[in-house]
Amino acid sequence: MQRAFGSVERARGKRILDIACGSNSSRSPDTGERTAMFEPWFCRLLFALGADPVGVDAGDLEGERFEHHAADLSRIGALDFLPDASFDGIQDSRLFGSPEFLALLPRSQHAPIKAELRRQEKRLLKPGGVIIHSDNP
Repeated sequence: MQRAFGSVERARGKRILDIACGSNSSRSPDTGERTAMFEPWFCRLLFALGADPVGVDAGDLEGERFEHHAADLSRIGALDFLPDASFDGIQDSRLFGSPEFLALLPRSQHAPIKAELRRQEKRLLKPGGVIIHSDNP
């Protein structure tokens, strides 16, 4: 975050979209037991720092204090409900490593979803905004 905004303080007041933010119903891909590993930690941190995070995930986010939406991110158009040029930053690094996502979509279908994600990010990002991205599952 510091590299993206120059300092943690500069994230204050910024509207930041976290795609595949994690959920309160996360399960271990190995054991199926509930795990904190895939909870919405980035959105929680942003909220605590005074940013305006928006989390999107297929799982349960009930009770979280930040704005959140449920969406099937394996579907083309899943982010169409969000308005154009509405985010100062977008983070998508957890999508292709998400156990839920990997269970929903075979690897052969990742390329079209990645292309859709890039299209949506360009549409959603404000001019001068920052994308935090990783393809590392």
